[in-house]
Amino acid sequence: MTKEDDKVFSRRKALTRIGGLALAAYSVPALTTLSAAHASSAPSAASAASEASDPSPASDPSEASEPSEASVPSESSGPSGPRVVTAEECEAGGGTVVEREDGVKVCES
Repeated sequence: MTKEDDKVFSRRKALTRIGGLALAAYSVPALTTLSAAHASSAPSAASAASEASDPSPASDPSEASEPSEASVPSESSGPSGPRVVTAEECEAGGGTVVEREDGVKVCES
């Protein structure tokens, strides 16, 4: 073997040892808590409920914050005007169908 091969081999050996130590350090706490879980033979009975405590006093009001900036106007959703409905839709909505003088029937609520 050459010196290069010896260096690679010793690095591998060192990394293997470090990996083994890391695995042991990682698994030991888990294994010790498993053995501690068996220390108790049975669960204890629940204790009685404690009495309610007195309510705490109200806190002082906080200072008012600065007003926020005004919002920008929203986009128009389009014209909102009369909607054509059937007589059944008018009556179902609580309205009544009325005929105007010009002969047009409208729904009044």
